[in-house]
Amino acid sequence: MFVNLLHLLTGNSPSKPDYDQAFVREISVRGVEPRSRLVEQRLIVGWLLIVLKCLLVGWAITHYRLPINAWWIILPTVGMALACTMLYWKRS
Repeated sequence: MFVNLLHLLTGNSPSKPDYDQAFVREISVRGVEPRSRLVEQRLIVGWLLIVLKCLLVGWAITHYRLPINAWWIILPTVGMALACTMLYWKRS
């Protein structure tokens, strides 16, 4: 935007072939990256920690008689974890 304004103010304009080639020089498409064993292990550990957290939250809310439903905390946690897991498994 500022380059175009500078060209307008100075009266200099870039040549047509240079302007057309200024942004895209090359496009390359790589194949799907193979699955990583380390990432899969981290997903399993993450899900185990989420299950532990959900159990702890459910216990704490009932034990201390808090006026909140535990599902307000558990459902968003599980939903986001499920979204992350699905993005990893369904990636193209």
